Amino acid sequence: MIEFDDLELPLAQSVPEAEPGAHVKARLLAAIRVEPSPLPPGFWFTLDSQAEWLPHPVPGIRMRVLALNKDRGYATLLLDVAPGTRFPAHHHSGAEECYVISGTLTACGRTIGAGDFHHADGDTDHGELSTETGCRVLLVVPPDDYIPGDSR
Repeated sequence: MIEFDDLELPLAQSVPEAEPGAHVKARLLAAIRVEPSPLPPGFWFTLDSQAEWLPHPVPGIRMRVLALNKDRGYATLLLDVAPGTRFPAHHHSGAEECYVISGTLTACGRTIGAGDFHHADGDTDHGELSTETGCRVLLVVPPDDYIPGDSR
């Protein structure tokens, strides 16, 4: 006796493969497309496809400016740092907050990884930072420390 489960695979394999026409995909996408509702005042989004990677003065680093609030004195940046990059010693005019998203970063003689956080008070001097593996970090920093002359 043949069980029903034993028939499923041969039956599926007996059907010729077919690609639906382009019109099917277009109709399906049109049917499920939902227009976003208007945002309340004071809210905005930057979608990944809209974000622009900018060169950083330190070779091996590129950055995205996620938010810039000159009135309150902070910028939120995403840095993508290539393996082997070294960030020279620098001074913080204001507090610097660094969250490691992926990879590892060595700061103050400690190597930190994904999920780790590093804070430096304003008016402090930071020694060299480095990464052997490369890393992606989220920074909240004074804009003039990382975006000198930016007029946004």
